[in-house]
Amino acid sequence: MVLRVARMEAFSDGVFAIAITLLVLEISIPPGSEGHLLNAVLNEWPSYLAYIVSFATIGATWLGDNSITHYMHGANSTFLRLNLALLLVVSFLPFPTRLLAQFLGSREDEKVAVTVRRDTRRGNIPAGCIVAPSGTRRPRAPSDR
Repeated sequence: MVLRVARMEAFSDGVFAIAITLLVLEISIPPGSEGHLLNAVLNEWPSYLAYIVSFATIGATWLGDNSITHYMHGANSTFLRLNLALLLVVSFLPFPTRLLAQFLGSREDEKVAVTVRRDTRRGNIPAGCIVAPSGTRRPRAPSDR
């Protein structure tokens, strides 16, 4: 059975949007920064760096997912499950992003945070590579979009 991809695309776009939104919600200024706001904002640079890197990762994954589904006429249940696996990894990205921002500069903890972020990214690459070839590879008619 081949299913239309429109609902999958809508769900995927929603997951990507929520994941990117969660990234920015992790950026905050510590309480008690009154009178030293500029320093507090500048001291949050690890959060900004982690946000940019993770935003780029999620954005690149979204672009790849959209380019895959653009050429699909339909999707079978295997493809839908594989796409869900990709979304699982994408939706997890805000967690290692927060770890990285929080523990950047703390020698041992930084190693753990970088390892968690790296391994999450490594999970994202195979998930995307598995999803790509498993779809129906025929351009969709304009009425299917």
